[in-house]
Amino acid sequence: MKHLLILLICIAGYGNISAQDTFQSELFPVETVLKYRSELELSEAQVSTIKKIYNDNISLFNATKWDLDAMQVALNKLISESKVDEKTALETMDKISAMEQKLKSQRLKMLIKIKNELTTSQQSKLKELRKDSDISTFKLTTPISENPRIVLRGSASKDGKSPMYVIIDKNGEKKFVNGEAQKGLLGISPDNIESVNVIKGKAATTTYGKDGENGVVVIKLKQ
Repeated sequence: MKHLLILLICIAGYGNISAQDTFQSELFPVETVLKYRSELELSEAQVSTIKKIYNDNISLFNATKWDLDAMQVALNKLISESKVDEKTALETMDKISAMEQKLKSQRLKMLIKIKNELTTSQQSKLKELRKDSDISTFKLTTPISENPRIVLRGSASKDGKSPMYVIIDKNGEKKFVNGEAQKGLLGISPDNIESVNVIKGKAATTTYGKDGENGVVVIKLKQ
């Protein structure tokens, strides 16, 4: 029996969707705050303080991010060996997890400080002013200078074939076969994903024909 690819959607941003929604609703990235400074009637002192909070944190954040990137390269090198040093690989993974948590804490600390510089009325006004684009591009744990990404990992079927991927949006279905799933996900924000379903066996071939014989991963986007 063919083994369906195990789908893991890894977001460069961590935490569950409901928590992310809360962060997006109640916290404000520096770009959004300063963009609406006139409408919010921010004082010069507020603008100066918010800029300082950002500048004080970005250097520390980037230093940790660079260390994390180097550690990930080291882990990839370990795993690529024909005989993997399990102990070292797991220890490296633990270090990576600790760095990711540190990044998360650093960013949350910065966002809290920024929010606390705003008055209650300014916070309410900002929630009214910001657009969907201001919210959709904001992730609590996204590196300050990077966009979130979606990565598909797993094992293919015994014959080396990958499952079919179907992306459903307001315009209908888009089908991707022969390992083209990552290409199809380019430009899709993880927060726009409503659900991910796996179909296999007869149900897959009945609905999608021969292309579904290795299973189908259906990714539905929010409308």
